[in-house]
Amino acid sequence: MKASQKTTVGSMKSRLLLASTIAVAAALVGTRVLADDAADIEQFYQSFSSFVTYDNTAGYDANGYPAVTAVGSHPIVLGGHTYTGWSVFVQDQTGSLDLFTSASTLTTGTANASAALHVGDGLSIGAQWGPFHQIPEISLVSTPASNNFVTTESTGNALPTKPIFNVSQLAATGTAPSNSLNIAGYYLELDNVTITGSNGLTSLPGYVTNTAPSIAQETFTITDNTGSMTMFDWTTSYSAADQLQGKAIGAGNTYNAYGFVSYNPGGPLEFTPLALVAVPEPSSILLVGVGMAGLLALRRRRS
Repeated sequence: MKASQKTTVGSMKSRLLLASTIAVAAALVGTRVLADDAADIEQFYQSFSSFVTYDNTAGYDANGYPAVTAVGSHPIVLGGHTYTGWSVFVQDQTGSLDLFTSASTLTTGTANASAALHVGDGLSIGAQWGPFHQIPEISLVSTPASNNFVTTESTGNALPTKPIFNVSQLAATGTAPSNSLNIAGYYLELDNVTITGSNGLTSLPGYVTNTAPSIAQETFTITDNTGSMTMFDWTTSYSAADQLQGKAIGAGNTYNAYGFVSYNPGGPLEFTPLALVAVPEPSSILLVGVGMAGLLALRRRRS
């Protein structure tokens, strides 16, 4: 074989080898090419209805999938409200998103008629991006051509520590919580808050009843030692909020509140609680301490 022919054959082999290497690499990472973490989705997908893949890039399970940190709503009938869908907060190491889907669409997206979502599930998701009231939200659509899906990759994962803020830190985000990636879409914690007043739809203590006609508009004021902000009783979309109905929230009661932040254009920045855990009064803690001390003293006398 002539030298020029050898050169040509060698060049062709090199190009074939390069092409096959690229093909193999593409095959190996093809499932990850379009995957994004929460921060990427929030920052780089500006248009509504953009398809996004929220996948194993920076998550919390063994393979890096994002984990469900809270179930904001699930199919259930509570009082005068019927909830037909799911809302779950899904978090990775870069941010958190609120996944919305109807029960029927979840069935389509999982090919499982009894599909359910649980705290601690590691998920991979293909869905539509569409922020709502400054909440970074993704939602499933059932149109077959959309290729939307939810796959439970693991269950029972240990959850990340809830981010803890005070009212002034949340208020500092102004009217655009979506500009603060450490706040937007997170299931977060406010400690030692009191809840006062309402917009006239109910009298404290206690939320309105499930059947109140204007329940969708109920707001309160939530306060800690740094300031106050609006608290929104979002029972029209979140069954966890509805389950708080009737809770005695006034009369100086103090709570650790767990929920999320949103902003309705033209209105105030709002915190929606999905759980309220009563904080014992100092006097109660003192009584418990005295009681324990008495029991210990009695035990020592008997021993």
